[in-house]
This record gives sequence, structure tokens and C-alpha cells, in this order.
Amino acid sequence: MPDHLAPHPDLAGYVLGALDPGETAAFEQHLAGCDACRAEVEQLRGLPDLLDQAAPPVEVPPGLRERTFAAVERAAAGSRRRPPLRLAAVAAAVVVALVGGVVVSQLGGGRGQVIEVALAAAPGQSGRATAELRPAGDGVEVDMEVSGLAPNRDGGVYECWFVGPGDTLERPNRVSAGTFRVGPDGRAALRLHSGADLRRFPVMGVTLEDDGGDPRRTGDKILVSRPIG
Repeated sequence: MPDHLAPHPDLAGYVLGALDPGETAAFEQHLAGCDACRAEVEQLRGLPDLLDQAAPPVEVPPGLRERTFAAVERAAAGSRRRPPLRLAAVAAAVVVALVGGVVVSQLGGGRGQVIEVALAAAPGQSGRATAELRPAGDGVEVDMEVSGLAPNRDGGVYECWFVGPGDTLERPNRVSAGTFRVGPDGRAALRLHSGADLRRFPVMGVTLEDDGGDPRRTGDKILVSRPIG
């Protein structure tokens, strides 16, 4: 018998290829000693191809993921027999595929769907931007239009970021998508690329930086988005 609840919390993500490298390595280490999980992975290998044949993902109501998992847990608790691991894993995998939204269905699935993001001025700043995110190889391609920004001063550049939880100047948790300048009218249309994983870095932002080659964020926040997805 496995030494964990059914299904293993990372089983669905592993089958769908939705884990980050560290999570994948940890689960594969677990697989080496868990006959039950190895059997379930083998039986579920065809699930990603099956989901790829389904209709394109749609925006689902808030809380659907939590309600679905709660229903699965209630059904399991109300049964005298332990539910088959495979049935629970399939339910979890389908929820991940449907509700994973931005990353699994749109970026990870390779279906070419566009994610639209709006960035507003940070407190005390001015300007706005709209961005379209598309899957591109090992990351995300960003087509962005900005307006209302102050023209660049000498030695200054704007920098676009994907930002994770808890980010501060002292403890940065962000990935750069590149730098840009605006014209005298405060506008620019640009294409950038980032290797950011939107599950880990779900907020977009723009800062004003000194063009001195320092890769860290040191300047003021200018624009910021709500969490993506």
C-alpha cells in the first residue's frame, strides 16, 4: 500500500507535465519506491493526448477547483470502500487541466491561446499598458503597448518583470522580460520574451531603472497588474 493518501498530490500534475523541475524530480524519486503510483502513471499516460483533443479551455467560475475537490473528498469519505486511486487521479487531472487556466491549458498546452493582461499605474505614478502573452518555446512572448509614461531620462530605462509572491528589494522574487524606452509622447509598442513560469510569477510589473547593467530591480514601481489567471 502507498504511504500517502490517494491520489498522491503531485500525481495529476506529473501526468499533465505541470510540475516545475524540482517538483518533478521529487515525485520521480517517490515513484522509484511506490508501486501504486508507478502503476497509476502508466495507466494515465494517455490522458494528456485525450485532453488535447477536447474543446479549447474556457473561463470557469471562481472556486470551481475547490468545490470539485471537496466533492471528490466527500464522496470518498461517504463510501465504505476506499475509492480507486485511478478514479481520484483522473478527477484531479481533469480539474488541473480545466482550472490550471493560464499555465496548463494556455501556455503549457501549446494551443497558441492569448492571455490579455492590463497594467495600471502604481501609487503616485502615471501611465498604463496592455500586454498579450503567448507560449514561445521555453517561456512566454510578450506583446505590450504602453502609454502615459514619462519620457526616459538620460541613463534610464523601463524594465518589464514577472513577479512572484513576497517580492521585495531585499528578497527579490521576480524574472525580467527585458528593458525598453518610450518616445517623447510616453508611448511604446514592444515585443519581449521571458522564461518566467506564470505559476510562480503571476504578476506583471514595470519599473524605472538606471541603465548601468545591474540585473536587480533597484528603481521605483511604475506599472503593475493584478495576478494573472
